[in-house]
Amino acid sequence: MCSVLRQMPWKLILVLIVGTFGGSVVGIDTALVGGAQLFFIKRFNLDASLQGLTIAATLLGALVGSLLSTLLNSLIGRRGAMFLAGLDAIAAGFIEAFSNIWGVLLFGRLILGVSFGVFTSTIPVFLSEFAPTEIRGIFTTVYQVAYVFGYFIGFIVDVIFVNVSHGWRFMLGAVILPATVDIVALSFSCESPRWLLSKGRLENARNSLLQLRKSQEVADRDLEVMSNVIEKERQEAKKQPSFFRIVYDKPSVRRALTLGLALQIAQQFSGVNAVMFYFDYVLQLAGLSDSHSIDVSLALGFGTVIFGLPTFWLVDRVGRRILLLSTMPFVAISLWMCGFSFFGDKKVRLVLNITGTLLFRLFLGPGIGPMPWVITAEIFPWQIRTQCLTLNSFCSYMLNFVVSFSWPTMLNSMHAQGAFGFFGGFTILSTIFIFLFLPETKGLEMEATHRLFEDSFFQIAKKNLEGVSKMFSKVMNRNAKNRGDDNANETQKMEENHIRNHTMEASSSSAARYSKEHSSREDELFGVKCTCAS
Repeated sequence: MCSVLRQMPWKLILVLIVGTFGGSVVGIDTALVGGAQLFFIKRFNLDASLQGLTIAATLLGALVGSLLSTLLNSLIGRRGAMFLAGLDAIAAGFIEAFSNIWGVLLFGRLILGVSFGVFTSTIPVFLSEFAPTEIRGIFTTVYQVAYVFGYFIGFIVDVIFVNVSHGWRFMLGAVILPATVDIVALSFSCESPRWLLSKGRLENARNSLLQLRKSQEVADRDLEVMSNVIEKERQEAKKQPSFFRIVYDKPSVRRALTLGLALQIAQQFSGVNAVMFYFDYVLQLAGLSDSHSIDVSLALGFGTVIFGLPTFWLVDRVGRRILLLSTMPFVAISLWMCGFSFFGDKKVRLVLNITGTLLFRLFLGPGIGPMPWVITAEIFPWQIRTQCLTLNSFCSYMLNFVVSFSWPTMLNSMHAQGAFGFFGGFTILSTIFIFLFLPETKGLEMEATHRLFEDSFFQIAKKNLEGVSKMFSKVMNRNAKNRGDDNANETQKMEENHIRNHTMEASSSSAARYSKEHSSREDELFGVKCTCAS
């Protein structure tokens, strides 16, 4: 990873910084509100429903923001959309920090959520459009890792202010910091060359690529590839100008859109945001105090960062599909562990719940956490990519709101065992769906990934099953070959032993015959000597 960064132009590194701090705005609030809720539910005397609404209000705002992002991206570009989102987050942070009635706090969280919707819809496509093909997976993973980074920083802020008077105000207001850094970084960054080409600004796109690539030759090559693809799709768009018309006329687009939405459903119903938003609250149910709950959450945040780092290295080496399939069963097991912990006493609840949550983050980090955003940033055609990502973001935040709002009620009605068990079971079903219907996008040009969906879902499933069959056959053949080699070696050893034994027998026989002949010769000589003596 460090060697890759050293080879990047500094403008490309600046793009990563923009994505990191933009994503951390969303992540930091998840931790900040998780700690602050322990205090503001008492300050405003909130019941379970109002608690859930306050926590999930940002997700309602994000629904508006994700729809608004399509218009902003089209009119003012990726940079402009994120710049406005940063300003919105700063304003919302001040509103939350200075709220004295619950209605003002709720309004601040709704406003903050609008920025989340714009960031979530824009950052993945912003990063993917800047990234060179060979390291695109690293770029598109940045958003989720940035979310995790912000999550950890949020817990540090919680620990700092947990024992400070009105500390929850400082917790909620801390979202201002990453938003400010993001705005400053955006001021010095380039606009997406693909967006510039889509607006017919060829020279600006070329200047942008010259700052983002290692050489003029690479920049000109990428410019030619982008221009050809965008021009081809622009010609197609003239025949099919409407987004809905494209979706209606192209089964491949419908399949990609269906898969993208299914990945968002799988992610949200893995319980990720229920665990993230309410970990402090669940620890309270398990028997910890407010300050100890936040201390343990800080350890979780640190583990979350560490567990997310290998994703940078794995995503372009192992592949998206394998990462999902190899981690999701363990996500389900860790959720069941958290649920079953509540069958025990206080000590058992704490040990199993904390262990289960850490394992949950360990396997979520390289899998169902970042991969849906990595994949959905790659699989849509250029001319409707923004609209498709907006729909994905809208779906993600809608489901996120449903899960986050209902989680306190689920804990009361289904108890922790049933609530965690439900998410674990759904994760297993999602694993089966991904195994059958998700193709691998690793190593493909971004302009070519949507062609994977020209095959029907039945054909995709058939190819995936055939791939497993071929892999199994290859393993069996390798084992058979190894056994054959072992048998051949054993046969060779037996033959060598047989030859060696035969040689030894022959040698022994020759030696015996020689000894017998030598003895006979000595006897004859002895007889001659005796005769002479006589």
